Amino acid sequence: MVILMAFMSIFGLGLVAPTLPLFARSFGVSYAGAGILISGFGLSRLVFDLVAGPVIDRVGERKSSSGALVLMGAGALVTGSASIYAVAVAAWAVNGAGSAILFAAQYSYLLKVVPRERMARTLSVFYGAFNLGFISGSFIGGLLSDKVGLATPLLVYGPVLFVLAFVYPRLVADPKRKDGTEQAVPERDKGIASLFKLPGFVTVLLLNLAYLWMVAAVFETLVPLFAGDGLGMSRSATGLVFALTIATEFVVLYPAGSYADRFGRKPVLIPSLFALGTMTIVVGWSPTPIAFALLMGVLGMASGFAGVPPAAMLSDVVPESRLGTGVGVFRFCGDLGFFIGPLVAGFASESVGFKGAFALVAIPSFVALAFVLRTAETLQRPVERAPDAATSTII
Repeated sequence: MVILMAFMSIFGLGLVAPTLPLFARSFGVSYAGAGILISGFGLSRLVFDLVAGPVIDRVGERKSSSGALVLMGAGALVTGSASIYAVAVAAWAVNGAGSAILFAAQYSYLLKVVPRERMARTLSVFYGAFNLGFISGSFIGGLLSDKVGLATPLLVYGPVLFVLAFVYPRLVADPKRKDGTEQAVPERDKGIASLFKLPGFVTVLLLNLAYLWMVAAVFETLVPLFAGDGLGMSRSATGLVFALTIATEFVVLYPAGSYADRFGRKPVLIPSLFALGTMTIVVGWSPTPIAFALLMGVLGMASGFAGVPPAAMLSDVVPESRLGTGVGVFRFCGDLGFFIGPLVAGFASESVGFKGAFALVAIPSFVALAFVLRTAETLQRPVERAPDAATSTII
């Protein structure tokens, strides 16, 4: 059921994502202004990453998710109804705050019920639900904005979230709490600083930062702007390219998770990060809409392979007793990339053009690749055992 809820919540975001920068531009702002609207969402998530953990510990995953969905719904409706750019930025930031809590609650649930040796495969199913929702939402959102108006996807997104907020706590129970039999963690090892001593932890953080930087800077900022202003594509055509890209990403998610669990995280990450950085640069040179769509399909495949291993690596390198703190730092670094990426993309588009902007935002992928190359494999391969019911309990 958590997988179904993930699908529905990301369906609404898919409605909005293909045309959100164009919605920002409808207020008469520059490309940088469009980047600020998206980065406001990222900044809000960044701040609320620091409070999401304590909120979930206090009220549980179920109530946290429901409250977060209400926040997101209100933010979407006010954004779509705004007549002033500053109000739209502030309201979309409210949506970001809810997103931080919702994602943390769902992530916390998975970490509590999924065995580590099946983590990458389970995450691939989880991300696959996200992709299916985004595929269907992107195409419909492009059509709605093209036929009705740029604000329409936001005005549809809000009610979808309110329905989910009502349904979610009635269908999903909080996971069972641990029985307290784990070995106690010494007081000196409870701080965030001690996590940085764990082999591979810094690499995991850089991977998440680079990946979410790419998602926000490329998919949510440069792609809509380049498609509309650089190639003259319609909003519905842009939505279709989004849907096709996410479809190619979806196809490779489960193989990526399976390979990462069977052969290790590095054999999946090394080629996929190289492809991710390279294709990000190449997309900026697309001469026609057809070439753009084909190159985006390849980029989607690279994104799918690169997106699954980082969270699985987190469960490899952080002891179970420290996972709560580790997830908080992991998500903070990812949302830092999500916040900074669109700002860099927006300003770069104006100062060096689209080709230069795509090349600039590809840099973090190559930096993450360098760290992966110098990091030892994190997967400790267990004895092969029969499939358990862990994955079925979350579907």
